[in-house]
Amino acid sequence: MNKEQELLVVLTEECGEVIQASSKILRFGLNSKNPYSNKNNKEQLEQELGDLMCLIRALTENGTIDLDSVLAAAEKKRKKLEKYLKNQ
Repeated sequence: MNKEQELLVVLTEECGEVIQASSKILRFGLNSKNPYSNKNNKEQLEQELGDLMCLIRALTENGTIDLDSVLAAAEKKRKKLEKYLKNQ
């Protein structure tokens, strides 16, 4: 497996961990503690999002993705969410 493939595998795993952390918050709340760690669900989500950001940086440094394109997509999504959330 080459470096790009390895980064993409780890990215996939990290995305799954973000999903799991988010689900725990929806089920048990932000401040509920994980019985297997000393972190609450908010802290766990923050950790997983940090890990995801690390992978974004690594993929950028590897030349797999273009950070400007990612940031442009993020801004587009922010505007869409802003519009959608105002309508609620």
